[in-house]
Amino acid sequence: MTEGGLESDICAHFGSCEFFTLVDISNGKPVGVNALSNASPDGVHNCAAPAILLKESGVDVVIVSGIGGRPLVSLTSKGIRVYGGAFGRVSDALQDFSSGALNELSDQGTCNCSHH
Repeated sequence: MTEGGLESDICAHFGSCEFFTLVDISNGKPVGVNALSNASPDGVHNCAAPAILLKESGVDVVIVSGIGGRPLVSLTSKGIRVYGGAFGRVSDALQDFSSGALNELSDQGTCNCSHH
């Protein structure tokens, strides 16, 4: 996994990604790209930590491949809209988001792994 960027691969599991790629969009085009480490301040896997980190970074939309119910609720409760079904690279996900190909998630996770 690379340290973020438009050509980084989308992580299949939101909570396990090492970095978030933050993209500022203006008139439908990326105008700024930054990487943000997904490191919980207490050093343990914490479902709420990414939502707090992303909200503090001014994020209002998150694009994911898969996400469990608890982190999804944590994001949406902070006013962050979540879109699921992304795959490939970050640039592919942005194109799919812009074209309306991704579904906005409400209270249902998209991850089917057994620990959620």
